[in-house]
Amino acid sequence: MSDELILVKQNNAVLEIQINRPDKMNALTDAMYAAINNALDNASNDDEIKLVYLRSSGAHFSAGNDLADFLQTDFNLESNVVQFLLKLAALEKPVVAAINGAAVGIGLTMLLHCDIVFASADVKLSVPFVKLGLTPEGGSSQLLAQRCGDLKANEWLLTGRTILAEEAAGTGLVNQVFDSAEDLWQASDSLTQKMAKSSLDILLASKQLLKGEQREEVLALIKKEATIFGQRLKTDEAKAAFDAFLNR
Repeated sequence: MSDELILVKQNNAVLEIQINRPDKMNALTDAMYAAINNALDNASNDDEIKLVYLRSSGAHFSAGNDLADFLQTDFNLESNVVQFLLKLAALEKPVVAAINGAAVGIGLTMLLHCDIVFASADVKLSVPFVKLGLTPEGGSSQLLAQRCGDLKANEWLLTGRTILAEEAAGTGLVNQVFDSAEDLWQASDSLTQKMAKSSLDILLASKQLLKGEQREEVLALIKKEATIFGQRLKTDEAKAAFDAFLNR
């Protein structure tokens, strides 16, 4: 199933990972995370691959975790979802993301570990953890403020409100906004192919200079957040919020 819901292909030196569950707004299941993790491992170990390109099928990037599936899976530091965040944050090769429609929860926090993020004009991002009785994950408690400023990060994480394309671009959450998903994907395809013309050594060295010194701190932060997140999952508040969401 994961092979169908996560499409992986190599286009010259670019490894494209495509979330392919458009009928469910590309909500991510445990099996889908496992498939992405395998692709990230292959990208890390294959010298023929110079960078990773994340995108999706259909009208939305990702609605975040599939909550029904998520609640049926044990959550700990070895969980596929946590390992996905750790692998993405640790990846030494550049990552480009193209997002459209909904980018919710981990659909947003994963972007904090991408090096370039392009978006379509219809993008709607949010980190609604507080609405589910949960705490920030994926390094977002610190990385969102580093990228977009303390006040914006505080507002988004403490209210869970929606962030539209203009605000996302104006605060540095995304690099550039395109009129349509087709324009977005065309521009992202073009960018990744241009980047792939650089040598692997220069791409690795450049990303090391840009992010290398903070990598271990980020990995430790992801683990700390995941521990607290896991504790929150067991609270009555979170259970009630999940029940309300699933039965709405």
